[in-house]
Amino acid sequence: MDKKETFNSLGSVLRDGSLYHRAPPHLRARVLAELPRESTRRTVFAWSGFTTDGVRAWLNGGVTGIAVCALALSAASLIQRPTPTGSIGQEIVSSHVRALLSQHPIDVVSTDQHTVKPWFNGKLDYTPPVVDLAAQGFPLVGGRTDYVGHRTVAVLIYRYQKHPIDLYVFPDAGGMPASAARASDGYAMAHWQRNGMTYWAITDAQSTHLRAFEQAMQAEEDHDENPLRE
Repeated sequence: MDKKETFNSLGSVLRDGSLYHRAPPHLRARVLAELPRESTRRTVFAWSGFTTDGVRAWLNGGVTGIAVCALALSAASLIQRPTPTGSIGQEIVSSHVRALLSQHPIDVVSTDQHTVKPWFNGKLDYTPPVVDLAAQGFPLVGGRTDYVGHRTVAVLIYRYQKHPIDLYVFPDAGGMPASAARASDGYAMAHWQRNGMTYWAITDAQSTHLRAFEQAMQAEEDHDENPLRE
């Protein structure tokens, strides 16, 4: 037999499948069991198309991606969201503490209400009522301006013995309770509204003394006909 006939005969044997030996089912199962879980999923997916394992893997990946996107969007919204502004009461406390730590807590030093009141002219868009409470035990010692509630406000400084009392006065914007008393960071605070004005008082004196100051202030305010600028 020449070479050509030999090659033809070998080709016929290869094509007719007589030399093919199919692996037994237990051998295939053993090989699959030895493979890593992830590799098994990929193999099943390749053999069986969109099988249950393939669908589950696809869904798991999709859900994970959605969760990651949701977390990213939430983090971005938290970063971009402006920090909530503190309440007016908290701003008053911060302002009072800054003034106590400052070397110049009073802009205009005077016990005369007729000196302190005109000093605010041109510095504010309103005229704060200024009264003398020396007879009631709360002498006026001066005033200053500060920035509270997104605006420049008047601060009148009184004293009870050695305790300063800062009285913040600005036009009533509404939405606040008519009267309130509280304590914050060791300071006594009082808040009330009268004649179109909002008042916040703060001191390190006892709350009973601050209450007496509030009552004396309101009694004197009854004599003011129009605290707003005409």
